[in-house]
Amino acid sequence: MVQIIPICNLVLLSICFFSLSVNGMERNSNDFGNYLSWSHARQDGDLNKIKDYYSLIDVHKMNNTLSEELFFESVIFEDWNKALEISKLLTKKNKNNFSATLFLFVDDFLKGKTTDQSIKVIDNQYFDINFLKALMLWTNNDSSGKNKNIESVDDCIPLICVHSGLYFMVKNNKEEARNYFEKLYEKNFSSNRVRELLFVNFLELEATEFFTSVYEDLSLNDMNLKKKKIDNFKENRNLLNPVLNKKDGIAELFYNISSWYYQKDLYKYSAFFGKLSLRIRPDFNAMKLLLVSAYEQLGYDELAIDIVTDIDIKNPYFMKFMKIRSSLTDIVKTENQSVINKLTVLAKNFPENWEIKLLLADKLRAQEKYDESIPLYSDVINSNSINDMWVVFYSRGISYERLNNWKAAEQDLKEAMKLEPNDPYVINYLAYSWLDRNINLDKALDLLKKAVKLEPTDGYIMDSLGWAYYLLNSMDKSVYYLEKAVSLLPNDATLNDHLGDAYWKLGRKNEAISQWKRVLVIKPEFKNRKKVIRKISEGI
Repeated sequence: MVQIIPICNLVLLSICFFSLSVNGMERNSNDFGNYLSWSHARQDGDLNKIKDYYSLIDVHKMNNTLSEELFFESVIFEDWNKALEISKLLTKKNKNNFSATLFLFVDDFLKGKTTDQSIKVIDNQYFDINFLKALMLWTNNDSSGKNKNIESVDDCIPLICVHSGLYFMVKNNKEEARNYFEKLYEKNFSSNRVRELLFVNFLELEATEFFTSVYEDLSLNDMNLKKKKIDNFKENRNLLNPVLNKKDGIAELFYNISSWYYQKDLYKYSAFFGKLSLRIRPDFNAMKLLLVSAYEQLGYDELAIDIVTDIDIKNPYFMKFMKIRSSLTDIVKTENQSVINKLTVLAKNFPENWEIKLLLADKLRAQEKYDESIPLYSDVINSNSINDMWVVFYSRGISYERLNNWKAAEQDLKEAMKLEPNDPYVINYLAYSWLDRNINLDKALDLLKKAVKLEPTDGYIMDSLGWAYYLLNSMDKSVYYLEKAVSLLPNDATLNDHLGDAYWKLGRKNEAISQWKRVLVIKPEFKNRKKVIRKISEGI
């Protein structure tokens, strides 16, 4: 059957492209080809191809919507010259385009140009007035040096309080700064970045009663190879990226804007303003972490990896970045060996750090190096330094099971379930392992009923329950749950194979054969391919 949708898309793209004209210029075949290639790359989410083709697009021949997309990509790829060209075109067409206006502001600021005018044209209708107030606080002073944009401590909202306090610290007016920071402290702010700023500034102000309390609330467990003491920060005030000048203050504000968009699930804008923040302040750790999260939400895993690669071990966020890098390489399937090598060195240099060992063990297990992962899991267990120890027993149990050491595996899986009796995945792994060995079938069935109640939308757990009924020769129930499993995961070969077996045993032979044939379509290299082929010709 002819696929209509792709053809329609092509037609629409053609109409979109050819309907646009600038100064009567005609489209040529190269323009159209570049445009189509770029469009297809964007549809596929292929970042490398997007990067290859977007730069070939003539922005003068695009409508506003497509120009915005090109603008976003030019910023993401740090093509500042192209971004500058597009931003000028966008603001010429629409003076209220705040993203383009703010890009021009940053560009002018970094080049030492006057920025007052570029801020004034921003329409409050399209940009939060409080962000604008904070920006003007950092940029607008009258001839006497006074800042007319300062709001009183009693009246300021948290965002303005933060930047007012930071502004006065930069101006070395510590008394005024302390007033604003104490106001923020009273509000018990949940933002970890605000806590960091309060901590470093109370430390600078020698406000012992405040910085000790804030320090205790900071999430510092991930901030390096071991929990840092306050003295570490006294000796190196730059560890948490304090705001020391106007440039840092503006970068901080763009972090706030990026965070605001992230909280509203507008990840494209979060990434856009995050890039502008890092353009101003490239070493801004909190911004890097937020940008990585935005990239992950956008599916830009390769760009996220670029940020978290080659982080210095002295970086207070080192462990956070390392964890992110480890998880991302599992998705992208790149640099896995590089990460393993780095973690191996770190594990030797910091033998007391269980987080590193656990990260390394998980990476090795993912690489099917089960025999290498087990000693690391054992070290973590013996250290007794982790609250959720059931996770480690579960992980080691999987490694033992994959090495066919069932006695040790069963012991670990039972211990994991003892420590966390309501985790559906631990329950499922233990119960299905019993099914796979044709032992404890009744116990497995009871456990799987519980697992399905705990996680009713997981296709694999549903399959396990259906397979338990199959092994117990309860075919009606088996088919019922296996059909549910396949509906949840229609393209899983094993689940379809199981359903085919159940259909056959129930006497629905044509449906069984159809399911087995589907298995070979879904996964031609299926591990039980020969068995499936035999079942298609001979049945069970």
